[in-house]
Amino acid sequence: MLLSLYICLPCIFTKQAPMVSSITIIILFHVFLSLKLHPAKTQAWIKAGYWFSGSDLPISDINSTLYTHLICAFAGLNSSSYHLSISSSDDPLFSAFTNTVKQKNPSITTLLSIGGGSTNYSTLSAMAGNSTYRKFFIDDSIKIARHYGFQGLDFSWVSASTSDNMDSMGTLFEEWRAAIALEGRNSSLSELILTAAVQYSPRLDSGSFPIDSIRKNLNWTHVLAFDYFMPTWANYTAAFAALYDPDSDVNTDFGIRAWINGGLPASKLVLGLPFYGYAWKLASPNENAIGAPATGPAVTEDGSMSYKVINNYFKANGRVDPIYNSTYVVNYGIVGSTWISFDGVDVVRTKVSYAKEKALLGYVVWQVSQDDNWVLSQAAGGVDSGGGVDPKHEGRPKSRILIIILTTIAAVIILLGLAFYFIRIRILKSKSKETKLKVNNAAAAGDFESNNPELIEYSLADIEKATDQFAFENKLGEGGFGPVYKGVLPGGQEIAVKKLSKSSSQGFDEFKNEVMLTARLQHVNLVKVLGFCVGREEKVLVYEYMPKKKPGLLPI
Repeated sequence: MLLSLYICLPCIFTKQAPMVSSITIIILFHVFLSLKLHPAKTQAWIKAGYWFSGSDLPISDINSTLYTHLICAFAGLNSSSYHLSISSSDDPLFSAFTNTVKQKNPSITTLLSIGGGSTNYSTLSAMAGNSTYRKFFIDDSIKIARHYGFQGLDFSWVSASTSDNMDSMGTLFEEWRAAIALEGRNSSLSELILTAAVQYSPRLDSGSFPIDSIRKNLNWTHVLAFDYFMPTWANYTAAFAALYDPDSDVNTDFGIRAWINGGLPASKLVLGLPFYGYAWKLASPNENAIGAPATGPAVTEDGSMSYKVINNYFKANGRVDPIYNSTYVVNYGIVGSTWISFDGVDVVRTKVSYAKEKALLGYVVWQVSQDDNWVLSQAAGGVDSGGGVDPKHEGRPKSRILIIILTTIAAVIILLGLAFYFIRIRILKSKSKETKLKVNNAAAAGDFESNNPELIEYSLADIEKATDQFAFENKLGEGGFGPVYKGVLPGGQEIAVKKLSKSSSQGFDEFKNEVMLTARLQHVNLVKVLGFCVGREEKVLVYEYMPKKKPGLLPI
């Protein structure tokens, strides 16, 4: 209905030019407000997870119902040809990945991650810096994604560190997005999603991530907000994935704010969650707080431990109760001289709540195989159902919908009111014009009768009946001021009726003068004027009918 009003209003307001601009402003404001509050493409809350092909979790065992997106990692890059490569052992896994995870969750979206893993930094740098190699890479990525049934692509080059690397990465994203868009237009398939894994902060020692290119060309980014500290190089215990840090900028909150302040919308950021931790060997078991002296990694060679392994380690050593530190938002547990930092259920919930409060797009897990009986995955998904969500943020979508509904109703009411107003004005003007016309007609008729008492005033109905509604068969001819018709009055008298054309420039005064002059002139060679008719914007003269054989002059 609103659309039909938009279409009809210009017709209504054609003669109301001063008001058209106001109406246009109202409509444009409503459209702008609706688009502003309700984007054409709204991305739902993302619950993503990486699955690494080298993990011990079979694809069929992935609980895909707990996720919206699953990312298969990794496709490699040939160091000499710069074409994508998938090992013979990974090929059957990648081929089965999408169909397998969709069995439990048909709506799951799958992506193929490229790079990461064992891909050499120099190989990625050389590829991104050369236009020919970039084309090999891009064409291969699209072809392989389609071949294996993936719905998107993820780029993992978190080791990029120089300004040249960042410039090349920005160019790669632009060309990649253009190629994906072209492939989508040329096929009947949906356009592939394009994402990338990035460091916790866009700022690097010798450059910065290409935020402008990321904003324009990627659907979103996976912010790997972990590995801030590791026991292989930090000689003190630390929160390796701290949400906050009162003494340092190396924390997730600082990085997220840096991305947003740098120009990347929060809706392009997906927060990384580590489903693993690190074990340090304490220098002294008596000093075991965050920041305590340590001598290196414990338990494993580099100290890394999956959440499942950490839980089993605690159970095997007397069921240790982990400590929750709210300053950094981290869990840690102590077994003798072993100190383990990790993200448990309460930390995961707090971080997901943080992502929602900051209006981020969602979260991404590294990696799903490291969960313990899906406890952390369920904890993260539970926040999406209302646990720990900031009430102010939770109400935002509802308030947006309410605003859209109210503005739509207001716009319809305003447009209907204005339409009704101008239609009424036109009706009143039409009635006024008709009344004025009747008055003029009456005045004209009075003048005719007072000056020529013998003239008969005929009604328009009588004339129409006499001429059979001005039938074409009764038409005698046509002059400059209008056609002449033959008619027969009820008494049988034949008449000639001159009907003044509505498009004629002759007005009432000219018509009046013609009637009075013709009525006064009586001559054997002039047709006698019997009367006139003025009604419904019609001006008619009635003459005696003169057959053509008689030499009379009929003024037409």
